[in-house]
Amino acid sequence: MKKFKTMMAMMLALVSMCVAFSSCSSEDDTVAAAKEIAGSYTGSLDMTVMGKASTYENVTMKIEAVDDATVKVILPACGEGMMALPALEVPAVKVSGSNGAYAFAKENYAGTVTVNGAEKKYTVTLQGTLKDKTLTVNYSVQYGKMPMPMIGKFVCTK
Repeated sequence: MKKFKTMMAMMLALVSMCVAFSSCSSEDDTVAAAKEIAGSYTGSLDMTVMGKASTYENVTMKIEAVDDATVKVILPACGEGMMALPALEVPAVKVSGSNGAYAFAKENYAGTVTVNGAEKKYTVTLQGTLKDKTLTVNYSVQYGKMPMPMIGKFVCTK
């Protein structure tokens, strides 16, 4: 009987340990994808319009967590004079991934921005990745009354 009680006590201890460890799943230990990639990234932007490419160095893209799986992306301003493109916002981009490898779902967004007192419409198609500490965001912008899209590729090492 004494052996039985000892065995039962050991079994109870083992079950308690299993329950304690299983309640701490890896989901609790991981940070939400959106919060993991949130931040300001400074890197290079290659912008192509009608086949003509321009490179802008040291431009900043901001990524803000909206919730655990959604980020707001603020695309960097670039260009100058009549060809200046202001910073544009894409407010709801879905993000997935873990352990240093994340992907932005392809999103289409239409918005307006005020430039010199005038409202300009824009549409953005965006997708990207953060992998091996390198952020790559590819996007296409149709801005104002421009008849052709502006194709951007932002790359930054975190």
